[in-house]
Order: sequence, then C-alpha cells, then structure tokens
Amino acid sequence: MPSENDLFLSKLNQGDAKAFECLFKLYYPRLVIFANRFLNDIAASEEIVSDIFVLLWEQGHEINFTGTVSSYLFKSVQNRCLNYLKHQKIENLYVSYLERQQLLDETVSNAESAYLEKEMARQINLALENLPEKCREIFVMSRFDHMKYKEIAHQLNLSPKTVERQIGIALDKLRNLLKHVTYILF
Repeated sequence: MPSENDLFLSKLNQGDAKAFECLFKLYYPRLVIFANRFLNDIAASEEIVSDIFVLLWEQGHEINFTGTVSSYLFKSVQNRCLNYLKHQKIENLYVSYLERQQLLDETVSNAESAYLEKEMARQINLALENLPEKCREIFVMSRFDHMKYKEIAHQLNLSPKTVERQIGIALDKLRNLLKHVTYILF
C-alpha cells in the first residue's frame, strides 16, 4: 500500500495545483524561518524558499525523491543558503579588493602628482635661470612679487613699454624652454 508521502508525490508529479498549494502553505513559513537561521536576512530567506517552490512546481515531475518531501525541501533550502553565503563571502572579498585597489590607485596618483609638481617647478626654475639677467629680474618682479609694469619700470628706471617687451620675451623663451617638459611630464 502506497504511503501518504508517495500519494502526495504522485499528485505533485502530475501537476496537481491543489497538492502544490497545500505543500506551499504547510512548509513555506517553516522553511523561511529555517533559512533565516543561516542567513539572518528575512528577505533573502523568503527569496530562497520561493525559488525552491518555483523549481518544485516547474521541475517537480523530474525530481527523484529518495526520502520525504519534507526532507527534500529542508535539504534544498539548506544547500541554497550555504551557496548564498559562499557567494556573499566571495562578493565581500571582491568589494574589499576593489576598495584596496582604489586606495592604492589614489596613493600612487597622489605620489605621482607630487613628483610631477616638483619636477615642473624644477624645470621652471631651470628655464628662469636661462633667461638673460635683466629679463629674469623683470619677470620675477612681475609674476612672483606681483608688481605692476609701472612699478617695475619706476623701480628699475625703465619705461613701461620696455618692461612689457621684456615680459613678452621672457614668456616666449619660457614657453619654448618648457614645451618639451610638459610633453615629457604629461
């Protein structure tokens, strides 16, 4: 004589919606609580249990039950929960790796920027040293001492036009001297 479990499985395999509904109502809440013991996440637990029932409905006729429906459901939920946790662990490791990589990239970028700034300042100082003395003096007074052309002209006893020309010459020479530096650095 077939057992109650066998009769139930037979109805389930034939696609009996009433048998499936009965099974769902009987086990769904208990399986969610069981899953939540593993995951401590009610939404994930509900999703896993729902997936198990969807699989059972869609492929129930293909499943070979070696034990009871109850043992099958609980074992399926347990396996899915363990897979979920394993996936979460891998995901967390990957996120951690990405965060470390971003921090490393930022550190390298900051160090690179500091080096480039120092190198650019060094190249500018070298280019300034290559300017004729009076031209350099006028340029430094204009750009670093923030003096106006008239003030420079008055202090050096020159005409403002001469100061303007000297600044133009200095800028042209610096532009030409530093052209290769910006190409190399950037």
